[in-house]
Parts: sequence; C-alpha cells; structure tokens
Amino acid sequence: MQTTNKQPARYHLTLKSGNVKTGPIPVSTSAASTCPDACPLKAKGCYASAGGPLAIHWRKVSEQGRGDDWKTFVSRISALPDGQLWRHNQAGDLPGENNSVEVSMLAQLMDANAGKRGWTYTHKPVSGDGNVETCNRAAVRDANERGFTVNLSADNLSEADELKSTDCGPVVVVLPMDSPLAMTTPNGHKVVVCPAQRPGSVATCATCGLCQRQRSVIVGFLAHGTQARAASTIAKN
Repeated sequence: MQTTNKQPARYHLTLKSGNVKTGPIPVSTSAASTCPDACPLKAKGCYASAGGPLAIHWRKVSEQGRGDDWKTFVSRISALPDGQLWRHNQAGDLPGENNSVEVSMLAQLMDANAGKRGWTYTHKPVSGDGNVETCNRAAVRDANERGFTVNLSADNLSEADELKSTDCGPVVVVLPMDSPLAMTTPNGHKVVVCPAQRPGSVATCATCGLCQRQRSVIVGFLAHGTQARAASTIAKN
C-alpha cells in the first residue's frame, strides 16, 4: 500500500480479532508509512494490501480515517489485562517512518507491554553496518530482552540465515506455497511451518503463541492470500 499522507501515523487497536487464523485476541494496525522500502513485498506480494476487509481497514488507518495517535494507542495497550496475548501489526511495521525504527516510541511500547505477551514482525533492516541497521538492531534486541517479541521477517531461506546471524531476535520466513512442513536453511537452521497452516489444523495465534516465544526454531509461513503467487516467487529467489 502506498500513501502520500505526511501527517503523523495513526495506530488502531482491535480488542477482539475476527480473523479465524488469529483467534479472538487483540490485534493492532499501523499506518502504511511505517512499512520499510527494504521489504520486497511492499510493492507486490503483501497479503495485507491485497484487497478485502483488512486492506480496507488498513487504508482507513493510513489515511487518518481510523485509529489513534501514538500516545493514545500506547495507553490502550497499557490497559490490556496482565498476561494478555496480543499481536502488534496485522498490517504495518514497527514505529518509525520507512526503514527506521523510532527508538523512543518502541521503548514506550515496551513499557506498555509490561506484564502482557505482545509480539510482532518487522521487515525493518537489521543486518549490516549502516547507521540505520545498527540502530534498528539494538532497538529490536532491547525489545526482545524486555519481553516484547519482535520477529525478524525473512523473504527466503538464505535471508533467514542472515537474520539469524544478527542474534537480535527470533526469525520467521516466507516460504513458497509448495514447501514441505519442515526443512532446514542452507546453514542448517531448523524451519517449521506455522501450525495454523498445517493440514487439518485448528490452531490459531490465540491457542499457539509460538511467534510470541523467544526460540531457536525459525517459523515458516507458506505464501498466502490473493498475492500468494507473487510472495511465493520472491521466496524462491
């Protein structure tokens, strides 16, 4: 999703998700301006911008028609019950425009998450020696150490190895649609397909919680949604 809106990003919290794969837990949505150009799915392949209710909702948040300012959003997270499992960003990325993580905002979210079980995913760049990558890596490591799980999103198995080597958070990876349910990366790291995508599974994020855990195993997501073929092509490269 592209947006020309230069106003401060908006953030929306849904207290009970209606998504059958997520289950009835709180989920948030961040404006599209938080999505990094570093993500190859940004142009084509992102499930969240592929149409349907989520795409409509995300556009409204991104165009200031729905959601809260950051301070209000963080207060709503803080008000969640202790022990609550919740997903940050069914669409969008960590606070900060484009490739950069806004460190102070992420720290405020960590504070709000204290006692809760929040998790999210990021395509913000963390691998490399540039200033942006170095700052992002430190911020993500701090979040994971303080109990807010930030999964590093890879777009193929080789990139999963690269992100794994940063040692700043657990890793997830997009997989081609025809992938097996378990495999290893080129460097030998174990990959397991998301339990909710296994044949006959009734698992949801609410009942699984694997992505919220600090773990060594890499979680793989089979390319899905109306742009699954585009995402699958990227995952095969």
